[in-house]
Amino acid sequence: MSMTPLRQARQLRGWSKARLAHELERRAQGRHALATRTSLLRMISAWESGERDASDPYHSLLCEAYGQSADQLGLSGGTDRARSDIGLAYSVSLSQAASTLGDLSRFDEMKHTAVTLGRYMPDALNAACLDWLFGNATMDLPGEGKAVTPHDVDEIRAMTSTFDGLDRKFGGEHCRTMAVRYLRNRVLPQVRAPKPEKVGREIFNATAVLCELIGWMAYDTSRHSLAQRYFTQALRFAEAAGDRAYAAYVLTSMADQALYLGRPDQALRLAQVARDASLRAGVPVVITEASIFEARAHAAQGDETGCRRALIRAEESFHQIVPQDGPDWAKHWGTVLFASHAATCWIDLGQPKEARPLMQSVWESGKDQARRRVYAASQLARVALLDGDIEEATALGATALESAGGLTSHRSQEQLKQLRQRFVPHARHASVKEFEQRADFLLAS
Repeated sequence: MSMTPLRQARQLRGWSKARLAHELERRAQGRHALATRTSLLRMISAWESGERDASDPYHSLLCEAYGQSADQLGLSGGTDRARSDIGLAYSVSLSQAASTLGDLSRFDEMKHTAVTLGRYMPDALNAACLDWLFGNATMDLPGEGKAVTPHDVDEIRAMTSTFDGLDRKFGGEHCRTMAVRYLRNRVLPQVRAPKPEKVGREIFNATAVLCELIGWMAYDTSRHSLAQRYFTQALRFAEAAGDRAYAAYVLTSMADQALYLGRPDQALRLAQVARDASLRAGVPVVITEASIFEARAHAAQGDETGCRRALIRAEESFHQIVPQDGPDWAKHWGTVLFASHAATCWIDLGQPKEARPLMQSVWESGKDQARRRVYAASQLARVALLDGDIEEATALGATALESAGGLTSHRSQEQLKQLRQRFVPHARHASVKEFEQRADFLLAS
């Protein structure tokens, strides 16, 4: 009889079938009702011989028991195996988190609609944050394969930086598929490999950073459920790395997404949790980002007093940032990003005088970042509208349209659509009619 991966996994651990049955029953307790022990032993024999596929919940429980992905165990990877909740939950077990990330990246690479077209789930996000705050995470990941070295960590960080640079320049799906494939084929085996504690924490941190980046890439293409899944996994691996500062940073990405989706109340809660966590971690750049998103959420709700207080806190922590001493994943934080967020606060509060010089500096800094130029020009057009200058607003709108040429960013496209809506009350104005004609032509091309 051939040695299937499932049988090999059991024998490598020295487990009998009865021991495996016990492990499955233990993990299912309080969650799933399993077959009787006698039937379960027969099922194990059928799975290991390849006569029968393991269906859920057995499919997931086997991955949990062995701490391996479905691919590694040779379990059926058919499209019917994709669950709509993959990656939405925060796994207390690190072994299960690794298995979940393997399944998520596999179905993402397959472009399975269960993960790529799902709905954004605020309740699942709230549950994940509570599990992160109050759960007892376990480091139950058995090492297998070749040992990880610091060189492997350096490689992952360098590749993540490359993906990030490409994404900032071009946006969209240009390199997201490559990043997902790299995560699946190169990073996850390192996550599961044996490693010293220090190297292990660095690998988990590098994994969290890559997951968050992939989440941002999904967010940029309006795949918000997919982005939520990767952000949740980034939160879990940041915890595995013992890096609460980065975990708080991931929460600010979640807050950003909630704001974009028109949920300022949820964004405020996420930003406040991130701020509290970042204060305990004591990393100024994370305190700054958490406070700035708190300000953004207050502004989106029209709360000028709350916004001003949060902006003051953000500015105080921003002045404490020492760029050369900050974490690598926050190197992009600087005066331009601060100005962009602060200006958006003032625009949302309807105060163009405070917003204009800040957003103008953002525009001037975006020479090789098309998404930044689209955003800055669109926001400056909003400033002009607040000032009642229709001519200037449409000229800036045209600049935003031209800056979007060749950019495959759904966020940028959405910003242009929102700008067009702001011109509707002025539809009879000659410059608005001209803008609409240019918009129809440029967006169509």
